[in-house]
Amino acid sequence: MKESINETLANLSSVEEVKGFIESLTTNGLQNVSRNFNDAKVSDHFAIIPTGKLPSGALTKDEQRLYNMILRNFIASWYGEATIEKQKRTADLKGEIFNKEAQQYKSLGWREVVPKALNLPDGWGTISVDDPEANITSHDWKEEKSKPPARIKEARLLSLMEKAGKDIEDEDLAEAMAGKGLGTPATRADTIEKLLSRGYISRQQSGALNATPHGIRIIELLRRIPVEWIASPALTGEMEASLTAVQHGELDASEYMDKIIQQTRDLVERIRDHDRSKLFENDASIGSCPLCGSKVIETALSYPCENNEGKDKGCSFVLWKDTSGRWFDRKTATRLMEKRELNDLHGFFNRNGEAYETSIVLTDEGKVNSAKSTGNKSNATDEELCPCPSCDGTIRETDTHFACDQEKCKFAGVGKVICKRTIQPAEAKAIIVDGKSPLIDDFISRRGRPFKAFLVLEGTKVGFEFPPREAAADARKFEVQPGVVAICPKFGAEIYETETHYRPRTSATGCKIDIPREISKREITRDEAKELIEKGQIGPFDDLIAKKTGNPYTAILYLKKNQRVGYRFAKRE
Repeated sequence: MKESINETLANLSSVEEVKGFIESLTTNGLQNVSRNFNDAKVSDHFAIIPTGKLPSGALTKDEQRLYNMILRNFIASWYGEATIEKQKRTADLKGEIFNKEAQQYKSLGWREVVPKALNLPDGWGTISVDDPEANITSHDWKEEKSKPPARIKEARLLSLMEKAGKDIEDEDLAEAMAGKGLGTPATRADTIEKLLSRGYISRQQSGALNATPHGIRIIELLRRIPVEWIASPALTGEMEASLTAVQHGELDASEYMDKIIQQTRDLVERIRDHDRSKLFENDASIGSCPLCGSKVIETALSYPCENNEGKDKGCSFVLWKDTSGRWFDRKTATRLMEKRELNDLHGFFNRNGEAYETSIVLTDEGKVNSAKSTGNKSNATDEELCPCPSCDGTIRETDTHFACDQEKCKFAGVGKVICKRTIQPAEAKAIIVDGKSPLIDDFISRRGRPFKAFLVLEGTKVGFEFPPREAAADARKFEVQPGVVAICPKFGAEIYETETHYRPRTSATGCKIDIPREISKREITRDEAKELIEKGQIGPFDDLIAKKTGNPYTAILYLKKNQRVGYRFAKRE
């Protein structure tokens, strides 16, 4: 094999681009021979090497660049190591110490063939190593702000998935992952799309990706249970190492499958049997409650006062982990409890899915508010729209909002673009003056799906109100009996029958009850609907039919907090 390499190099020595490097190898000999000829690492992933046969015709620019890249990397593999020397410069200016480090090549080695500049600072090397002391003759200051790393885009994430094994400390697992990573080239992009469709990550208009509060919460709970190994690259490394051992006859296939079965059982049992109320019980308090002075503790969804018993019982203070699309981790929540104000906090996302910074304050009443920036205010030169609903000011049109011209006004304004849809002045005026816009049917959600909704005025903010869902084309229709079925206990709205649902006649009441008259192939009678609305649940019913399998199942039907119908199943023995 070594002779064939020498022959290949001899044939390539006529290529002007690499001629000098090959002459150096001829003089000094090949290095790294045992590493390059390692039969133990032969697999179905082959290195691309030149054959020694020269191109018969002219190459295009791209072909020439690719060919030269292959030549240089092949030749570099026979060179010695490149060694780098770290150098440090310390400057003392009136007692203030400034340090700067830089790197220089001590020996170029293979970097002679595949060069890479180390980008030394200007003036580095002017001070002699033999006489390293010098005087500072002048200086200037440049004030800058450190920024967090930019959010990754899909191309970068695909690269990280491909090279995931490089971050595993265990050498055997890292070697098993080498060249494999997470998923395959055919499945990685689909995996990202699944994460997007399930709401674990979201994609901004710029293409940047970010983990959603839903995704962060899943990982946090897995770590707390604990079954965090299911979300770790190390699991893939272990599986690949075991598969390699099976392939080489070092591990029996049945033993490998038994391990997978046991891991799966352990995962299901831990998740099924964990007590969520105990996941955070040993964690220290993040601060004192601003309302009653008691400890503020942590739960899966929030940081409540320890005296908060829920449902208007006890102390009312609670800081939700998911606020404006931002996940408040323990460190950030602790800082907020301590300082009561955080300036220029990044990681918030608007309705268009775009990131923004804002300052937040913890009020004496225990509310977390966003400090309004001047960007949401108008001035007297902006075009007038209508009176402000919150103060004596005037709503005017700016480049980004329909906003009040009074600096201290708490009205958040109406964004000119909401969910990728431009809001017209007439629509903004309807929201502010009438409290509700006409139905808008071309909003785009964070997941890229179109939806329709009204925009309604909710105090000092603007929110969505969704119209009743249209029945499916194949929905079963029933005879309609006149009269009120029940009264919504939350909003006092009258609920009536339609051919397909029990719902209020208008959405203006705020009531969102929308009960299908047929659920899982079972008719919901008028009396059952009345009981569900007034008592909050009905059942259990044992004649519900699963849509996918056609099998019967048993469940209790109940109204969730959003007034939609939910299911409660008996816990399996």
